[in-house]
Amino acid sequence: MLRDYFENICFQAANLIKDIIMKSSMLRYRSMAHKDRRIVVRKKGTSVVNKQVKRSIKEYALQRFGSKAYWPSLALYTEMRGQFIKGWLPIDYERYIWEPKINPPVYSNISEMKTFDFMLFGEFALKPLFLFISGNFYSAELEVMKVSQVKSFLYEYNDLIVVKEELTMGGKSVRIIHSSDFKPEELKEPRNYVIQPYVKQFKMLNELYPESVNTLRITTHLKANGSVGIKFVVLRFGINGSKVDNLDFGGHYIYFNSEGKPSNTAYDKLGIEVGERHINTGYLFSNIRIPKFHKILDLCKTAHKKFPYVHLIGWDICINDLGEPKLLEWNAFRPGINIVDANFGPFWAEDDVL
Repeated sequence: MLRDYFENICFQAANLIKDIIMKSSMLRYRSMAHKDRRIVVRKKGTSVVNKQVKRSIKEYALQRFGSKAYWPSLALYTEMRGQFIKGWLPIDYERYIWEPKINPPVYSNISEMKTFDFMLFGEFALKPLFLFISGNFYSAELEVMKVSQVKSFLYEYNDLIVVKEELTMGGKSVRIIHSSDFKPEELKEPRNYVIQPYVKQFKMLNELYPESVNTLRITTHLKANGSVGIKFVVLRFGINGSKVDNLDFGGHYIYFNSEGKPSNTAYDKLGIEVGERHINTGYLFSNIRIPKFHKILDLCKTAHKKFPYVHLIGWDICINDLGEPKLLEWNAFRPGINIVDANFGPFWAEDDVL
């Protein structure tokens, strides 16, 4: 009896701590939404969230999500879009209520284990040169490799490679180096790594911006009936010398409709229009045509069916110099829908959410 009592106390304490952490994180996201809304208003030079609009937003948040406290990010999206539209998901609700239900962390975290990609998705994924797992080097086929073999191969490879550390997000801990500069001793347990070839991208995408590998983010949704649909497609690209296309590192994006037609203008991480041409290369966004657009969408839908444990996945697809689509990464843990949803959604009807 005493043991059961203490186990129950520990269980309650763990849940209390978890609840405190979640509420603290929600407050942080709401504070960030207020800050970002001020930035959007300053850049646009006008605000549409007056007292009446704010009242409507709060009433909607209470009716749909159970609390008026979710209003800050909805107000941010309203400033971005220029009007309030019912159907958006507040990012604090999305991250801490909705996503854990549709993408349980025990499964979604697998997408952060980058050494699994080729094993799960085969030739659709970019084939790694080597994997570093539990202190040993392996081939893509999981054959143990000696350190001397790895060093010899990479020295003779004589090209750029990408070294990615597992369990990192948003381009963190990703290094682009020449293969001859690779030092095996720099990879340390308990971390795991994947060593990939650096992608030589499709001519059009290289002309758009040659300093980063510019990727399509394709978001798929596993529906209740088991079918997989496409929620949205964007192309992300770097600017101003950046080697990555991630929005958090200053990258921009353009949106594609279901037929593969791009938006005329690009957007930054806050959904602000940044012009019809690339800021550095001058490439006209409306001229972009993605080769095999519908085939790429089908590949992502097929890949999602191979991992039906989560309902929402963001696929990062590069197109190599031969015009072939290759999976660079996939994201089931916080796949990032809020900014695109604000500008081009809402993508989530009420029956999609709960």
